[in-house]
Amino acid sequence: MIGLRKACASLLLVWLAVGCNGSSSSESDAGTDAGCRPEARYRVPCGEADWTFHVGPYLGHTTTSSVAIGWETLEAGSTRVEYGLDASYGGEVQAEPGTMHQVEVEGLEQGQLYHYRACTDARCTADLTFASAPGPDVPLRFAVYGDCQDRPEVHEQVVEQLLAAEPSLALVVGDTVGDGRNREEFKSLYFDPARRLAHHLPRYAAIGNHDRKDVEAVHYRDYNILPEDPDVPQAETSYSFVYGNAFFLVFDNTLDHYDLFFPPVEGIDPPLWAWMCEQAASEPARAAQWRFAFAHYPADSSCYGQDHEYGPPDSAMRAFVLPMLWENGFHAYFHGHMHCYERFEFDGHLVIDTGGGGGTLEDESNCTDAGPSEARFHSCVYHGLIVDLGCDRAEVSARDVAGQVIDRVWILPDGSCEEPGQ
Repeated sequence: MIGLRKACASLLLVWLAVGCNGSSSSESDAGTDAGCRPEARYRVPCGEADWTFHVGPYLGHTTTSSVAIGWETLEAGSTRVEYGLDASYGGEVQAEPGTMHQVEVEGLEQGQLYHYRACTDARCTADLTFASAPGPDVPLRFAVYGDCQDRPEVHEQVVEQLLAAEPSLALVVGDTVGDGRNREEFKSLYFDPARRLAHHLPRYAAIGNHDRKDVEAVHYRDYNILPEDPDVPQAETSYSFVYGNAFFLVFDNTLDHYDLFFPPVEGIDPPLWAWMCEQAASEPARAAQWRFAFAHYPADSSCYGQDHEYGPPDSAMRAFVLPMLWENGFHAYFHGHMHCYERFEFDGHLVIDTGGGGGTLEDESNCTDAGPSEARFHSCVYHGLIVDLGCDRAEVSARDVAGQVIDRVWILPDGSCEEPGQ
């Protein structure tokens, strides 16, 4: 990620934008303890995506007081974001000129709506909106999907179905492109199909093995604006953040130089593992009502075939990572890599494969073998997840590209899970 220039603002507005149907609730509220949902939620406005620039603008890391905004132009030019309570703006941030434009606006009021437009030289986007992150007492709804890879038309369908549920942010569990060495794929396969979402909602990604075809992940790092922690062994591919009433731990389990996988070298804990343990037990994690972990590789899959084993990533996940997460009160682990939807329970806790964002789907005939933990539900369809965090339980619903709910499960505060009707 290139450097950011910061600016301060003092703005206030209710965290609400009218959705396409003008309503104040969505269909998925019916299955959740909707009484503790916030009265106003951010909704992506109707209308077409903005195509002023080659890529973006798109939102990156967003906090209660700041937002990162990026875009790319084919020719170098100035970098400017105008923002304010409405389309008259009033605030402005400038940054270094170039072709990759990344700006951070600071001093925002938590959980509030802002208008903005991105400008390079005399070219500016249409009026767009974003919301700063809500405070820790606000229940949250977020989207999860992954393995976008080589079908942008499917990726777009998945995103549009998720947007219909009005999430506040999205998480992508890796393989954002087919080949991370090809810079243009980040435009055609990742940013363009989700351009409308990315204008208005922050999107956080876990790095996948296809992103890692460029081992140093130069293009992946260049585009994504993710939280940066100087203590992370592999910067910008492992990070944590708080959003609303949830803590998120995102880590890289795709490339190992004894950073994560076991056994430890000469009795010393691998550095990424040590960092993960610290994050899982940290004060921000303990203070959050809900805690979730995201990475690309699974702990198990019914689609592996006869050997039931992918290699060190999944055996390390089962033997070390998942037990550590459960010991620290995490509520679920989400991953991709296998191009299907699978729901597992490990020691009574939820693990979900959501690799249905656009890669070639797994052959159902290869997904019949029970591994170390048999899938509770399985379907090889293109899909995404909506996770609704209420007061007394969280609801996870898997939705296909037609908008049909193919699976639903509840997570209780102690980390156990139940199927509706139990």
